[in-house]
Amino acid sequence: MQQLIQEKGFHYRAFTLREDDVLVHLRDFENEREFSVDYLELGLQIYRKTEHHSRALRWVSGGVAVLMLTASTASAFGLELMAPGWTFGIGTLATLVCLWTFLRQKPGMIYLIGGENKLGFLQDRPNSEQVEAFIATIIGKIRESYHQQYLHHSSDTTDEERRSRIQWLHEMKAITRSEKDVLLAELGPIRQQPIGFQRTS
Repeated sequence: MQQLIQEKGFHYRAFTLREDDVLVHLRDFENEREFSVDYLELGLQIYRKTEHHSRALRWVSGGVAVLMLTASTASAFGLELMAPGWTFGIGTLATLVCLWTFLRQKPGMIYLIGGENKLGFLQDRPNSEQVEAFIATIIGKIRESYHQQYLHHSSDTTDEERRSRIQWLHEMKAITRSEKDVLLAELGPIRQQPIGFQRTS
């Protein structure tokens, strides 16, 4: 999968994987922008976030809407639970609050973090399986870029510098522990300089 398009309400996100970077197009109720991010600037850790305050606001606005519906139904049967002006005013306010909540609500997100930049994906658009598959694809691209930059193009580095790169790549989750052990084993044992004084004759 080389492209993922996500839409939910006024939220639109499009990600296109290219050879050296990912092209991102974002649009919501307020802004629209397009940019690209080099794979080497992205991290490999996944962070999930759900906006709980928007969920609570949705419940409150829904409760007010149910109250207004009850008052309107009672009014239709000739029972005046509140003055018609109040019913209309509170109903209008509840409708505006529901609309505002819908427009401003941030959906559940999955973030790729750990690098200089982070990418955010809608958790379940178009469905969670496609999101997981796309994130797996982009993680593969990120790992490949780290390998090309710091392992394959490091023939002019010393063994010690290569060891530190391998350790750093493992900490960045760009290589697994077994890959790290294999790469370190290929370098051979660490050469230690003798410590002490040399006797002169």
